[in-house]
Amino acid sequence: MLSKNQNAIKLLEANQDKIRWSYLSCNPAAIKLLEANQDKIDWSYLSSNPAAIKLLKANQKKIDWFYFTTNPAIFELDYDAMKIANEGMYEELIKEIMKPSRVFKERDYDYLEELFGE
Repeated sequence: MLSKNQNAIKLLEANQDKIRWSYLSCNPAAIKLLEANQDKIDWSYLSSNPAAIKLLKANQKKIDWFYFTTNPAIFELDYDAMKIANEGMYEELIKEIMKPSRVFKERDYDYLEELFGE
């Protein structure tokens, strides 16, 4: 499991015969080592590695699309657009939660259970 350890890269570089390349392929800190040893990469694990986007773009035919969909680096979130799209819901939710009839209930009252059920 040393190959998964992001802090062990220098040790692994010095002892490449001990590397488990499948585990190293999902290690975000190992990109330079993987780029230098592309013939040993486990492309399924690399496809889920958030630091490997540049390497994956250069080798698109080797991407394992199932694992790639789990890679958080493939998503670009537009927070401003999300905020604008949810403004109405936010105001409506605050109005519902902060009703005087709810605010003055018992201290351990579960507001979310009342709103959404169990």
